[in-house]
Amino acid sequence: MSVNKKYFQLQDLILIKTSIEKVLLHINERKERSIFSWIDKELSGLWNFKDEELRYDIEEAKKYVKNEDYIKTKEKLQLIEKKIEEKINQLYKEMLNY
Repeated sequence: MSVNKKYFQLQDLILIKTSIEKVLLHINERKERSIFSWIDKELSGLWNFKDEELRYDIEEAKKYVKNEDYIKTKEKLQLIEKKIEEKINQLYKEMLNY
């Protein structure tokens, strides 16, 4: 993969991670009063993200948002955020060694 492609992929991952962080802040503050229509819109980048390793986790998170389960949504988003952070770090390393 070229450096340009990696750079664009890195940008996408950072934007998705930022959206997840915003949603987690919202959920932590509002708990059962979370506004799931806003959460769904905020995570639209995640819903459209195509990654085979994250596909199952993304589908589950989407289901939890639809069911308005703030606890499971929070847990799944924390897991996805961790995996995305690992992908970001890996891309940085690859770009440094290019």
